[in-house]
Amino acid sequence: MKFRSLLLALACVATSAAAETVFLIGDSTVSSYTPPDPRNGWGQVIGQYFTSEVAVKNFALSGRSSKSFLEEGAWAPVAAAIQPGDYVFIQFGHNDQKRDAARSTDPFGSYQEFLSRYVEDTQKAGGIPVLVTPVGRGGLKRSSGPGSHGRYPDAMLELAKKKGVLAIDLTALSEAYYSKIGYSATIKLFVAAQDGKDDTHFLPAGAAEIAKLMARAIKGLDTPLAQRVSGLD
Repeated sequence: MKFRSLLLALACVATSAAAETVFLIGDSTVSSYTPPDPRNGWGQVIGQYFTSEVAVKNFALSGRSSKSFLEEGAWAPVAAAIQPGDYVFIQFGHNDQKRDAARSTDPFGSYQEFLSRYVEDTQKAGGIPVLVTPVGRGGLKRSSGPGSHGRYPDAMLELAKKKGVLAIDLTALSEAYYSKIGYSATIKLFVAAQDGKDDTHFLPAGAAEIAKLMARAIKGLDTPLAQRVSGLD
């Protein structure tokens, strides 16, 4: 009996150690990298802003859109792993703007349809979907900067409202942060600090700042996960 009690106690400790799982799906601005790749996605550092009761599982992949992530089969293992009470953060938009057939979507058409699939599959599994508008670019080129995601953020926020699901407007939050520090100063956040060109992908410093923006936004959501946010200034 004592041995059985010990096993039950250990099981309880193991369960409480990760009371909630946060799944991340998205593109290269979210995904995880290893050296010597200079890039860091905000998804690989967001975990430092949660208590130990939260496990973060980052499934985001470079180059994917809301369409290609699903059609290439990257969503299937995530959908199969979701348990009741888990969270799924969904950020797409960067590559939905691409013109190739494998990734291109229409903001108020196929983009919303693919996002709906992630939302509905998550809800069917008892999970909680959170739509995240695409993080802003640095504005070093005419094609980047404020408004460079076109109607995709608006389309995502419209869908969140229609479906009554949680949403974080990371486009607005990140662009406001860039404006605050000055767009000329944003170069230190991006790989552009090394190559002079890439103002989409983050260096560790940039990923950390975006993760902090995300953590603050999560803390403001009306959801139990907000109580698991920690480590903010």
